[in-house]
Amino acid sequence: MDQTQRRMLGQPFSILTTQPKKKRISVMSFFSKVSCILRFQKSEPLKNVFFILAERARDPSAKKRHMAMRNLGTMACETPDKVREYKRIVLDLLVHGLYDPMSSEVIHESVKTLTIILGKTQAKGLGSFFIDITLQTRTLLDDENDSLRYSAFVLFGQLAAFAGWKWKKFFTSQVKQTQDSFLIHLQDRNPQVAKACKTTFRACSPYLRQRKECSFQSEEDQRNPKLCRQLMRK
Repeated sequence: MDQTQRRMLGQPFSILTTQPKKKRISVMSFFSKVSCILRFQKSEPLKNVFFILAERARDPSAKKRHMAMRNLGTMACETPDKVREYKRIVLDLLVHGLYDPMSSEVIHESVKTLTIILGKTQAKGLGSFFIDITLQTRTLLDDENDSLRYSAFVLFGQLAAFAGWKWKKFFTSQVKQTQDSFLIHLQDRNPQVAKACKTTFRACSPYLRQRKECSFQSEEDQRNPKLCRQLMRK
C-alpha cells in the first residue's frame, strides 16, 4: 500500500478533530473515502489494509485505535465477503479493542462492529473468541455510559442466539450471572436501554429454564424470584 493510501486511511480523524465544527467533514463523508479505497484498490491485496488497521488498533493513541475499529465496521458493511475471508484477523483486532484498557470509545466501537459481523456471519467460526466476547460484553451491561450499555445488550442478545450446543453450558453460566443486571436494566433510566434489555432477556430466557420450567436451585438463583416470575409469565 502506497503512502497516499495510508494517508487516506489516517486522514479522516485528524480532519474531524482539528477543524472547527462547521468545517468538519461528516462521518458519512469519511465512510465514503474508506469505501472508495476498498473499491478501487487494485495494486495491493486487501489483506494489506487489515495489516495497516492492525497497526493502528494497537497504536498508543486512543484516537487512532478508535478510528481503526470504526474502519473495520465500515469494511464489514461495505465488503462483508472480504471481512469473512479475513475473519480471524478482524476478530482478533475487535476482541483486542473490546478489552481496551483506556478508552470507552474504542470499546464501544468494537462492540458495534462485532454486532455487525456476527449478524452477517451468523457467528460461524468464532471459536474461542466466543468466550472472550461474552465475558467482556457481560461486564459492559452495567456500564455507566448509556450508549455503550445499549450496544452491549444488543450484542449479548446476538450471542444468545448464536451460542449453539458447543457453548450452551458456558453461556448458560454467564446468563445466570447476569440475572441481577437484567432486573436492574429492565427498569433502566434510559428507555432505549430498557427496551434492548427486554429483548435480550427474552433471547436469554431459555438458558434459565430446565425442562420447560423455571427452576432455581442455587443460592444465587433464589435471590431473584422476581426474575423467575417474569420467565414463567412469558
